[in-house]
Formats: sequence, C-alpha cells, structure tokens
Amino acid sequence: MSEKPTLPEGPGVGLTFLYYFSGIALVTTLLAVKTLGVSLDTGIPNQFGLIFGAVGGVLGATFNRSTTLDVPIKSKKVFKRKLQDALTDMGYTEDPNANLEGIQVYRRSAISQIFSGKIYVLINDKQAHISSRASHIRGLRRKLTQD
Repeated sequence: MSEKPTLPEGPGVGLTFLYYFSGIALVTTLLAVKTLGVSLDTGIPNQFGLIFGAVGGVLGATFNRSTTLDVPIKSKKVFKRKLQDALTDMGYTEDPNANLEGIQVYRRSAISQIFSGKIYVLINDKQAHISSRASHIRGLRRKLTQD
C-alpha cells in the first residue's frame, strides 16, 4: 500500500502576512520611540508601526508566501532537462540528502539557503508539481513556459 507522495506546503498568504507585519511593526514602533523621543502613550510610534507593518506584510506576503505551480508535460526527460537548466540558472542544485520519497528537493548553497528556501518538485506521467516561494515560482513559470 504505497501512498502517492504530496508536496510539502509552506505558509500561505495569511500566515506570511502576519509574520512580516508583526516583526516590522514591532521594530518600527521601537525605532520610532527611540528616534522621535516620544513615549508609546502618545500613539505616534504605534501609528508608524502599523503603517510600516502593513506595507511590509503586503510585500512579504506577495514575494515570500508558499505557492504551487502545476505544469503539464509531454515528455519527462525533456521536462527534467528544461527544469534542471532553469534551476541551475537560479542557483539551485538537487539536494542528494533529501529523504522525501518521490519528491526532488532543490536548494542553494549553505549561505544563500538561509534566505531563499527550497524548491520541491513532484513529477507524474502527465504533470509536474513545483512548490516554493512565490518569487521563485514566478521565475520558474517564465522559464518553463518559454518555447
């Protein structure tokens, strides 16, 4: 009884927005208190925190949320070659130590990996499923749909 493998799912829009919003709002509020020399009781630092937190949350959710790309394929061999070229151009290599049955994991070098995340690829007979950050998926979509 082998189950079909499924791609790992990262945080979606809501959780990613909340993460960036809260971090940026907190830092901005504390910086406003220190640089403006006013207390939190005035409400001014909180307003700066809310504004910058909202902008940072929207930007973070736009570029760093997890998303999936489904690509129809005609030939596994041709698609794998095209995918490998696209990922190499982006600085990714296959992780030989990844232990996900049926799923290929691609990552960048150790230092670049900290801020870029991984790319997960599941290839079936007729379709490939790719999961990663939205910014990486947009780049892959452009490279894989070119003729």
